Amino acid sequence: MEPKHALEYELTSEMANEIQRTLMRFALRHGWRRDVPLLLGWLVFALVLAWPVFTGWLTPGIGGGILFLATLFVLAGVYRRHWLSYMAAASAVVALHTSDRRVRLEFHDQRVLMEAEYFRGEAAWTELEQLVMFPQFWALRFSNEGHIVIPAALVTPELKAFLHGKAEQATAEVLQR
Repeated sequence: MEPKHALEYELTSEMANEIQRTLMRFALRHGWRRDVPLLLGWLVFALVLAWPVFTGWLTPGIGGGILFLATLFVLAGVYRRHWLSYMAAASAVVALHTSDRRVRLEFHDQRVLMEAEYFRGEAAWTELEQLVMFPQFWALRFSNEGHIVIPAALVTPELKAFLHGKAEQATAEVLQR
């Protein structure tokens, strides 16, 4: 089946550095909102755990040990999000580490496909979480933490309308940076 839109570009080192730096900054600046429920849950757990310790039902050592273990799980969750942000930024520039730095993107009705020399990935439009329009490039962020990057110079009005339509169908967040 023929794609609705297809484009190809060469990923230069300068472009890859800019993309990776921008995506990491964006993820660290906006990703903390995903940690809020985890941190609030930890705080509620700590307050609920304090009650049996203060009433004498649990010794402070056991209560502190339980809270320490819960803190380790919370820190692991926060670290995991930071690591996934780094890996997503690295996956957006996967062609940087190959001898042929061409990236081919195909936009179909049901999915989007990205190909580089040794990498081929695809995602369904239903998995689209964010469409972020940066000045130099557009980033499509999917629920599996993958990113697809489109240089802004290659975004035609038809492709722009297509992407906005797919973002609306998937109820994805559309951000302008």
